[in-house]
Amino acid sequence: MNLLYTILDIQNKSFIYTILMAHITHALFVKSANKIEYCPDADRPEYAFIGRSNVGKSTLINTLCQRKQLAKTSDKPGKTVLMNYFSLDGIDEKQVKKSRYIVDLP
Repeated sequence: MNLLYTILDIQNKSFIYTILMAHITHALFVKSANKIEYCPDADRPEYAFIGRSNVGKSTLINTLCQRKQLAKTSDKPGKTVLMNYFSLDGIDEKQVKKSRYIVDLP
């Protein structure tokens, strides 16, 4: 799994957006998993968002994908209890089609 370790804030959004892909054309929830063996096949790059509870990881995923309710959000900490996989399709800066997984971790 390719992990993206960075301190995330709204100013870094464009940097992270560039890393994932230049233009997201499709975003889809794939599955939730409570164990590694239940995760999707590693057939594409994966970017996992990790951090303390209630810091906005799910909100950042929604912002990057330009979808309000792709990743579930809550005002109460600790609501994400599973590894949530989202598939992103898009076109990079060279107009090459790319597929990625974004993983929302507890």
